[in-house]
Amino acid sequence: MLATAAVIVGMLLPGMHPPAHGTHGHRLQDVSGPAVPHRRDTRAPQTDQTISVATGARLTVRNFAGEVVIRTWDRDQLRVQARHVARAKVNVRQTGNAVLITSETSGAVSVDYEINAPAWMPIKVEGTYNFITVEGSQSDVTAETVRGDVIIKGGNGTIIAKSIQGEVSVEGARGRITASSVNEGVRVAASSGDIAVETTNGHISLTRITSPSVDATTVNGHIVYDGSVADKGRYRFATHNGTITVTVPAESNATFNVRTYNGDFVSNLNLNGPPRSEVRRGRRVTYTLGNGSADMEMESFAGPIKIQRSGSSSSTKDKKD
Repeated sequence: MLATAAVIVGMLLPGMHPPAHGTHGHRLQDVSGPAVPHRRDTRAPQTDQTISVATGARLTVRNFAGEVVIRTWDRDQLRVQARHVARAKVNVRQTGNAVLITSETSGAVSVDYEINAPAWMPIKVEGTYNFITVEGSQSDVTAETVRGDVIIKGGNGTIIAKSIQGEVSVEGARGRITASSVNEGVRVAASSGDIAVETTNGHISLTRITSPSVDATTVNGHIVYDGSVADKGRYRFATHNGTITVTVPAESNATFNVRTYNGDFVSNLNLNGPPRSEVRRGRRVTYTLGNGSADMEMESFAGPIKIQRSGSSSSTKDKKD
């Protein structure tokens, strides 16, 4: 079943119902907080269509407003269920290897989709006022909206998740991962590959990460990274108003370039370098761990920077000079 759609510019579109808990019911309570359950739509679908697809086919869904939920299965078939008002018409067009799903309406109305697609099928979802969920994909996934949350679980290849007014979450993905928001947080978990994450007003949470390249930036928000450090890898974490907390294995080989203007630097790792008190008033200070193979840039204007070893808890006493 599908969750209902969101408020659009302070008003509901015809046929839309507000979620039970805020936008999509998936607000991050903190940097890594649990999702909040949301109300499910119990209406029977007005559209229910199944087509056969061959390996190599690609799926594109264009939806102005509503919710798009795509789950995968082991069939070479695409099933499209949609809930909408009577005057809306859902079109499923198959041209060569491309499958395009759109809707025709006489006004601004929402359409809620529940789609089953082959796990191998590349997926692209785009729209304006959408809540997007893609689960179980083993291929490329792109999900973009202006207002609404984006959730991707799985994906292998190129993974793109973007929203302006919505939270973005990627979990269990592999490949080249790009995730961004403007006014909400971004979360990537249990994922591997090159990762680029950006937001303006929101926290960034990167946990259980295996990557040789990570770039995470925010203006007003904290950054958390918990993952591996690859030899010769490159990592960059930057925030203007927020804390940077990096958790890495004690046996990592990394060079840490640290800069903070109005914050402290703390670490419980055995770092080689000057006293921690040298990190002050914008001075760039370098520390090494192991042979220093990887390069990690960390910069916060108005917040502390913390590097800790894996397995540390918030109660662990940090080493200060």
